[in-house]
Amino acid sequence: MRCSSCEPLLSAYLESALRGRQSLEVAEHLRGCTSCTAFLDELRVIDALLTTAHAPGGVSSDFTESVLSATRETAPALPRRVPLVLPLVLYLAAAWTITATIVFQSRGMARIAAASLALEERNLVALGAVLRSFAPATPFAAAVVTVVLMLDILVLCAIFYGYRRIRPIIATYFTKGSRS
Repeated sequence: MRCSSCEPLLSAYLESALRGRQSLEVAEHLRGCTSCTAFLDELRVIDALLTTAHAPGGVSSDFTESVLSATRETAPALPRRVPLVLPLVLYLAAAWTITATIVFQSRGMARIAAASLALEERNLVALGAVLRSFAPATPFAAAVVTVVLMLDILVLCAIFYGYRRIRPIIATYFTKGSRS
């Protein structure tokens, strides 16, 4: 028998809880192994200390029962709900900011904005020219907005699907974390 398989059995050997064959194997190993014999002596000292120990004077005899009843009466901590609205709002704000940046930095839009700011013309003729110049960029802007909306819908579906699948796992994690 090796020390690694003998050491876990020493406590049971000390309490005479091993079966005959196992007890004989441990006894035979102890005859030839000084480290396991020293470990058994330490266990005997610990066992003797535990049997002679007295309860502290300030602890009542029903201490365990009072702690258990107080624990039963305490309401379990509810798991924290993960707010789903905040990440969605942040995502939508970022997506639309990026979309607006792309649309306004397209060639026609940048030229229109620069021309209208530089000239500062406020008559109807200039406004009509600006509106006519938006026409070439409209298909590009519509395509970008459509793509962003489709991505928003896909991400939203993925978040709801993942949230429903992960929510029980999150709930058990927070429940276990609050108990320990």
